Amino acid sequence: MDNKEIWGKQAKEWTDLFHNEKSMGSLPNVLKKTDKILDQGCGIGQYSFTIYKMGYKNVIGMDFSPKLLKIARENAKKLNYKIKFVEGDIRAMPFKNNSFDAIISAGIVEHVPETDKTIKELSRVLKKGGYLFIHVPHQISAFTLVKIIRKSLGLWSLGYEKSFTKKGFRRLLEKNNFEIFEFYINEFKPGKHKILGGILSLIDKPLYLLGYGGHHLHFLCKNIKKD
Repeated sequence: MDNKEIWGKQAKEWTDLFHNEKSMGSLPNVLKKTDKILDQGCGIGQYSFTIYKMGYKNVIGMDFSPKLLKIARENAKKLNYKIKFVEGDIRAMPFKNNSFDAIISAGIVEHVPETDKTIKELSRVLKKGGYLFIHVPHQISAFTLVKIIRKSLGLWSLGYEKSFTKKGFRRLLEKNNFEIFEFYINEFKPGKHKILGGILSLIDKPLYLLGYGGHHLHFLCKNIKKD
């Protein structure tokens, strides 16, 4: 099963899921209402709709799955949101240099092996001084432990996915012209498997209190490229 088919199957699970402003840290505080914003790996449009609803009307969603894009367009039509959705690969995005004032990359770049290339692409299409909000799975966490176990048992259904340490991912961002000025780790949540999730939360809590654990590493960055 290829990645497009894998992620197309996630549509049903995401249909009623919409993110809120809190999930984007301080990103809304640094944006202007006229800014051109890319939702990279938009899926069915959760972040695109959240940003649009907050008053940012120049939003473009990009995904590589035709099935998810079809649903995103249908959702936008139902909501009467004038958002453009385009098909594209995060390793070679179909946009000119310096196209965007801000980019949301929410749990996206970990799904391809070419991490450095994808971060470089983000820097390329983002304007100098533009903002990137990005989050990726934390390697030192109960979440990653569960992922390893599920993969070994053949129960992992989301295809390729890697995890990162805070230090390692920070180094990648800085190498590719990004200055980090906000960072946080969101807590591990039990999810739909309440008993197992509750046990894992108890395991993860001490790590989280020590600055590890949690679920994703969240970074808010500014593009400081020279050109």
